[in-house]
Amino acid sequence: MTTPSHGDVGTGGPQKVPLSQLIHLMSEYQKLGPHRQTFLPAPASDTFVRGCGIVAGGFAAVGVICATVGAYSGALAVGLLALIPASMAFFRGRRNRRHRAARLDLFDYGMTVYRSGEQIAGFRWDSAEVRQQVIPFQNSAPTEYSFHMTGPDGAEAAFDDTLFADGRDWGKAIQSAITLAQLPRAVTAIDDCATVYFGEIALDLTALYFRSKAFAWEQIQLIDARSGLVRMKVDGHWVSLTPVGQIPNFYIFNELAERLRVAAAAELEPNTDAPVTALEPDSTSVETPVAETEIEPPAVTPTIVDAEPGTSTIAPTAEDAEAEAPVAKVGPNGQPTDRTADNLTIASN
Repeated sequence: MTTPSHGDVGTGGPQKVPLSQLIHLMSEYQKLGPHRQTFLPAPASDTFVRGCGIVAGGFAAVGVICATVGAYSGALAVGLLALIPASMAFFRGRRNRRHRAARLDLFDYGMTVYRSGEQIAGFRWDSAEVRQQVIPFQNSAPTEYSFHMTGPDGAEAAFDDTLFADGRDWGKAIQSAITLAQLPRAVTAIDDCATVYFGEIALDLTALYFRSKAFAWEQIQLIDARSGLVRMKVDGHWVSLTPVGQIPNFYIFNELAERLRVAAAAELEPNTDAPVTALEPDSTSVETPVAETEIEPPAVTPTIVDAEPGTSTIAPTAEDAEAEAPVAKVGPNGQPTDRTADNLTIASN
C-alpha cells in the first residue's frame, strides 16, 4: 500500500495530509489495532555543528586579517580551509533537521516507521522479521539498538537508538511482540516434523543445519551469541555460524535451539533427577525478551479520542510532514523429517 502525501481538495490544488492521518491510514490497511505508543526522534546534539562553526569563523577571521594587510594569497588559502568545517557543519545540521522529521508508532498488532523523505512502512507482529545487530547480555554494558525490519511484501525500515529516543523501551517491545506472536507457529512446525529456517541456519527435531552441514542436538553442548557472532560448542569444539545481525527473529531461533538441545540432553540421561539447565554454569545467558509474558506498559500513551468515521485517532505531533507509505512480509516454511516429537511441546513465553 502507498499512502498518498498529497490530495486534491476541490479546486484548491494539492493539499498536505498530516502525518498522523497517513499513519492512521497505514494502520487501518494493515489492521494493526489500537495505537499504543509513539517514539519521536532523539534530541539532536549540536555540539559538532557549533564546533565546526567556531573553527570556520576562526579561519574566516584570519582570512580577513590577511586580506587587510595585503596578503591576498594567504587570505584565499585560509578562506578555502574555512570551507571545510563550514561544509561539515552545514551537512550535519541538515541531517539533524531530517532526523527530527521521523516517528515510530507501536500498535497492538504491529508498528509503523516514518523517516523524512521516505514512505511510511507498516509491519505486523505475526509476519515481520527483525534483525538486531547486537544482542544484549545480562550484566553487560548498555547496548546499541540497531534494527532492520522487513515485511512479507517487500517493506523494510532501518533505524536505531540514535534516531529514536528510548531505544531500550521500543527495542524490547518490538522483540517481545514479534516473539510472542510467531513463536507458537514455529513450535507447531517443529512438532509437525518440519524444518524452520532462520537465514542460513535451519532447525528440526534431529539437528541444526548450517551450510549443508548437520549438527545433531546430542552433539551440541552450548549455543553462544556473544561478540556479535553466533557459535556453538560441538563435541568440545567451538564452531562459528553467522553474525547475529543476519539471523531474522533471533530470539525465536534462540528459544527453539535451546529447548531442542536440552530435550536431546535429557534423552541421553533419562534417569537423572537434576534439572537440565539451558546454559552451562560458566556461560552468560542472553537477555531475551521471551521471558516476559507481555510487552512492558508504555511510558507514554498517546491520547486517542473519539472521532467521526475516517478521521485519524492518532494524536498528531509537531513532526507531521508529507509522506508516502509502503507495505509490509512473512517468515519461511520448512520440510518434513521422519522423527516424531517426543515430549517436545514448547509453550510460547
